[in-house]
Amino acid sequence: MAEKMLIIHGYSDSSMSFKSLRDFFVEHLKIDKKDVFHTDYASMDDQATFRDFADKLDTDYSKHFDKGERINVACHSTGALVVRSWLALRRQRQIELGLKIDCPVKRILFFAPANFGSDLASMGQSVLGRLRSTFFNPFSYKAEDFFESGKIVLQALEPASPFQWELSEMDLHGFDYFLNNEDENLTCYPFVFAAGFDYADKAESFVVKARKKPGTDGTVRICGTNLNTRKCTIDFLSPGQPAKVKWHKENKFNHIPFAVFHEMNHGSLIEANKAPFKRRIGPKSLVKKAMSVNSSHEYSEVAEKFREINEKNYLKAEGRYKDKYQQFFFSARDDVDRSVEDYYIHFYVDNGLTGDKKNELSKLSHEIDDQLNKKYYKHSADPSCRVLMLKLNSLSEMQATLNQSKARLIMEVSAASPLPNISYKTGTFVVYDGTKKDGEGTSFLYPNTTTLVDLILNRQQTDKLINLKDHNLKPL
Repeated sequence: MAEKMLIIHGYSDSSMSFKSLRDFFVEHLKIDKKDVFHTDYASMDDQATFRDFADKLDTDYSKHFDKGERINVACHSTGALVVRSWLALRRQRQIELGLKIDCPVKRILFFAPANFGSDLASMGQSVLGRLRSTFFNPFSYKAEDFFESGKIVLQALEPASPFQWELSEMDLHGFDYFLNNEDENLTCYPFVFAAGFDYADKAESFVVKARKKPGTDGTVRICGTNLNTRKCTIDFLSPGQPAKVKWHKENKFNHIPFAVFHEMNHGSLIEANKAPFKRRIGPKSLVKKAMSVNSSHEYSEVAEKFREINEKNYLKAEGRYKDKYQQFFFSARDDVDRSVEDYYIHFYVDNGLTGDKKNELSKLSHEIDDQLNKKYYKHSADPSCRVLMLKLNSLSEMQATLNQSKARLIMEVSAASPLPNISYKTGTFVVYDGTKKDGEGTSFLYPNTTTLVDLILNRQQTDKLINLKDHNLKPL
């Protein structure tokens, strides 16, 4: 059966932007032009949701493709969340309704995907963002979306959005289609192409500062494009006892192919007709290799090629573009599974000593805590979700300092309740232990990735809320 390709555009864009990518697939992958399909979706409709896009895409797939036919998808930016939502919704329905399990997509090419958000999303929700969407965007949907910017879509696109958390729990840490299956027809092979350059040399970066934010491609966070996530739960439910940490099973390939391409930004990454795309260490060769994968063994081999190209790009990069980042996505709840919105994370250094030796570390504690807390992003609609993005060499320097001082980095989480008879017990967790020979917590350090951290706080109620009495009706 002939290979078929579906192209899904990003936020405030349209299928018109993908002619060069379409032509590349036809010329270099020998896909018949009639077998290349496009989508257009109302990303700037204030009422539209990703579930709407997923539901309609599932309907269109069933309507326009043969039953059981598997297709390929190439998506850009927000399009990544559209295709992931589609696969997750389809699998969720099949499980809930007892339907036959399938996987309609064979390969996904993620170009600069917004898998874990964009710093521009909050700006898009402002009045300035609505003006831009209405009057300065050739792809706006005119009358029906006048002065709209896609409020729900943009909230889902913000870093640390609850939607991203929910989706990751389904397709990266739940369902198994991004995992080797005995039946290859149930396996989907994802490949991530990230841009390593921003818009610092463009005029628009002087107006929109986020366009030249370090660690981004001018639109999305580079570490947020990678699907090689890790997830842990830290619970503070035992007063006086160390917090318990549980690393969750990863229902995905051990290494999902990922490469960063320098000298290419968020937009230029999909310009398949330009020289950077065609270079020896550009996306061209890896796209061709990705589209040749038909088995898990071949997938692993191509993953190694992605690693090689990624390292060659970093060797070529200069200045701040050599830096690699990691982000930690926190979601806080309590032991009755209610979101905790008003909480504070405080970091300090401790070596178990007293007196002068302890005082020597107070300055280090202040520096680390100040550095970490300045970098938090709190989600606009759900403050229980926050993200902390850090430069990896800063984390490595911090680790070396802790080893030299034989000290521990402690994370303290405290929270306030809006209810009068409810409170939360403050909890502590050893993030890294420099007193041990090999250190502890090294598993937190992974370049260009997102680590999901599920915080569970100890919710406490006063006797005014509920209490027990004895047989004489006296409080116990």
